[in-house]
Amino acid sequence: MYCINYVIKQGDSLYTISRQFNVPIDAIMKANPLLNVYRLQVGEAICIPVSVPQSKATHFTTYLVEDNDSLQSVLDKNNINLADLMQLNKASDIMLLPGTTLQVPVMGEGEGGVTL
Repeated sequence: MYCINYVIKQGDSLYTISRQFNVPIDAIMKANPLLNVYRLQVGEAICIPVSVPQSKATHFTTYLVEDNDSLQSVLDKNNINLADLMQLNKASDIMLLPGTTLQVPVMGEGEGGVTL
C-alpha cells in the first residue's frame, strides 16, 4: 500500500476526502487508526491509501510544482495518472509545495507511433 499525505482543510469530512481520492472511507480509517473521524483537525496530515498498478512509461522529465497546484492539476497538466506519478516518486516526496520537483513520464515517439 502506498500512502498520499493529505492535509485536512476547513470543511473537509471523511466523506468528501474519500470522494476526492476515490478511496473508500473504511480504507482511510484503517490507514489512520488514531484519527478521530468525528473531529477532523484543520492542518492535520492523514494517509490516503492507494494501490498503484505498474506504469508502462519509458521516457521521463521533471515538473516544477507551481502555486495553487493540486494533485489532480499536476496529473491533468502532464496527462498522466496517479500510478505513473507514484512509480517515479516516493509517496513521501509528492509534496505539492511550490518549487518542489517531481518526476513525470512524457510522451515519446516509438516505432509504432506515440508511446508512453
